Amino acid sequence: MAEQEQDIEQVDVRTRWLHEALDFTPWLAENLHLLSAELGMKLELVQMEYPIGPFSLDILAREVDEDVKVAIENQLEWTDHSHLGQTLTYAAGCDARIAIWVAPEFTYEHAEALHRLNQWTKDGIRFYGLKVEVVKKSGDSPPEPRLRKVVYPGGWNRQITLQSGEMPADKRKYYDFFQPLTAELSRRDFANRSTQHFDHTGRFFPSQFDKDIGYAVSFWHNSAWVSLFVRTWDSVERNNRIFDELHKAKTEIEKSIAAELEWDRFEPYTFFTISVRRDGSIDDPTEKLEETRAWMFDLLPKFKEVFDDRVAEVLSQLPPSLEVR
Repeated sequence: MAEQEQDIEQVDVRTRWLHEALDFTPWLAENLHLLSAELGMKLELVQMEYPIGPFSLDILAREVDEDVKVAIENQLEWTDHSHLGQTLTYAAGCDARIAIWVAPEFTYEHAEALHRLNQWTKDGIRFYGLKVEVVKKSGDSPPEPRLRKVVYPGGWNRQITLQSGEMPADKRKYYDFFQPLTAELSRRDFANRSTQHFDHTGRFFPSQFDKDIGYAVSFWHNSAWVSLFVRTWDSVERNNRIFDELHKAKTEIEKSIAAELEWDRFEPYTFFTISVRRDGSIDDPTEKLEETRAWMFDLLPKFKEVFDDRVAEVLSQLPPSLEVR
């Protein structure tokens, strides 16, 4: 086995799936046979983005032989507290007997949490952690995905678990920057949760009225950003309708925020952003990073105050054909 692993080159998972929700989740839903083979199950898809109250489970599946529900939560970054909580919340919310968490890297603490849950819960309730990888088996072979069990009932593969302190240095920078911001916003009830925004370089705070509409902070192209982010999944028409209605009030909105905004549509992915930017990088000196964090903290509540009611009003006026399914 060791010799075989030496011949395998691991590739960044984002060379295969650029976006978690738009690329990776649909691929995983279409390839449940790979999870079935790794776990010794027979899984079939029930629904992607299964609603759990105001939230949504990435994939709801069914184990055919046992006829039980399976909650599958996935991400394209190393495991974090948010996804652990989401996995538990969604599994409970859909009355799943099996919960599966898929990620490229499992920290020791998160793998241990799943392992403990398997020890503490009653018979018939099972938790799995699966590591997704993209590998090349020879110099000329194309990269291909594979799944590996990390945690399962009665077992835990510690050899493929990240030990404490092994978080990649570049990701640690972003984690250390955003953690104080998200913690303070949580204390002030800005949002009931935060997630990574596309990748580790940003954070997203879903609105109370639509999980795919919210506020984001990020670093991108040597700039720091605060944005309203609206994603409409499968309807460019819905995306454009919301954008156009907001754009009618552009002057008033920019006056309220006291800034000139950047209004950008991304129709192939059916989302748009309305943003304020400033020069900034995660590699800036500490003093400038603190200024950027304070700038983000000041702007986010302003965005929420200005856009919440406006977006809710637009959504209420959409024809039934454009409402969220």
